[in-house]
Amino acid sequence: MRFSSPTSRTVIAAALTLVAIAPALAQSQPNYGGTSVTQCIPFANFQSVSFTDPPKLNFSIAGDSTIHTVTMDTGSVGVAMSATNIPNYETLKTAPGAKPGTQFLSSSKVLWVGTWVPMTVTLYDRGNKPVATSEVLILGVEQSGRCDSYQTDQKICPNLPAPEKPVLYMGVGFGQEADFQPQGTPDKNVLLNLRSVNGQPIADGTLNKGYIIGRQGIEVGLTAANTSGFRFAQLAPYPQYPGDRMMPQGCITVNPEVNRNADGPVCTTANILVDTGIPQSYMTLPPAIQFDKVEQADLSEPTKMVWVLAPNTSVAVQIPNAGDPIATDAFIVGAGAPNEPAQVIPSSTEPPPPAPKKAPFINTGRHFLRQYQFLYDAKQGYVGMKDQPNPCGEQ
Repeated sequence: MRFSSPTSRTVIAAALTLVAIAPALAQSQPNYGGTSVTQCIPFANFQSVSFTDPPKLNFSIAGDSTIHTVTMDTGSVGVAMSATNIPNYETLKTAPGAKPGTQFLSSSKVLWVGTWVPMTVTLYDRGNKPVATSEVLILGVEQSGRCDSYQTDQKICPNLPAPEKPVLYMGVGFGQEADFQPQGTPDKNVLLNLRSVNGQPIADGTLNKGYIIGRQGIEVGLTAANTSGFRFAQLAPYPQYPGDRMMPQGCITVNPEVNRNADGPVCTTANILVDTGIPQSYMTLPPAIQFDKVEQADLSEPTKMVWVLAPNTSVAVQIPNAGDPIATDAFIVGAGAPNEPAQVIPSSTEPPPPAPKKAPFINTGRHFLRQYQFLYDAKQGYVGMKDQPNPCGEQ
């Protein structure tokens, strides 16, 4: 789980424990012949400067006419709501497929406890017109409270109270199970379990599960037409979670004039998360990589001071590698480029004991998406990049 509020957010995926980087796969091309179903879902919050704020989606659940507006978070998976706001919740708890569940907010150490219940979710456009339905399990949150020990023993703390504030959350990412989200599997993702678009049921074989994130909306369903011009990299399957994919791989170069070897600038192989939920970036690098830092207030927790990359630090992130990238996210800290994160918070792959070692990693934050459309193909296992904009939601 990536965050509970603007001041309480997971720092980085796979940085709390050492997670193996997925092996690089040879780049190839997906095949979208025969798939025709696609639908634009405009973000509820049109932004004159895209991704200043997190993108939001409008949705409702079966049995309730209330249309909720929720942050669309690519750093987590699953819909969570206060159990008291789910109609017929006690009955749904006994329905086929229902099962006890949790979501853990690793930055705030808050644990949500309840039951995953089967639900039809309706997605709406910016004008509250229904455009798609999905059938997923959503978490009815019955208990909520701080549970620091969950991060080490994965046991539910006793006597957690009912939520003090209404819970409303939607994660639409992939490959996040290692970040204390073992239940964040594809069957919880509303964008990957569509049943109808524009009131019409989806015929077998006509939908390639996946999505394209534009500046002002998200397209669900991949076709030859809407994937034209994308550059693709294949994703490794997630062995422990059939049907899911590992995060994309890339490499990070910092201050290439300093961090060099006999072959040239050092580009550290790392897992990549493009996270719509935050404006800042988090990176985990080997201690040999040199850079200067300054202290600033953490944008997620303003009362907390953190070390960030100093002005004039050069950063380049290439996906999936430096030799044949499908995307290059490059910026100079403090130069004010549109794709520059609001701040870059570094950490080491070898923190002081007894903390465990970490894998190299970067959470780019959402400003990455000002430059690139982001495609995720859940069926064939690809990530794709193409320069913005995408027409979805632009008008």
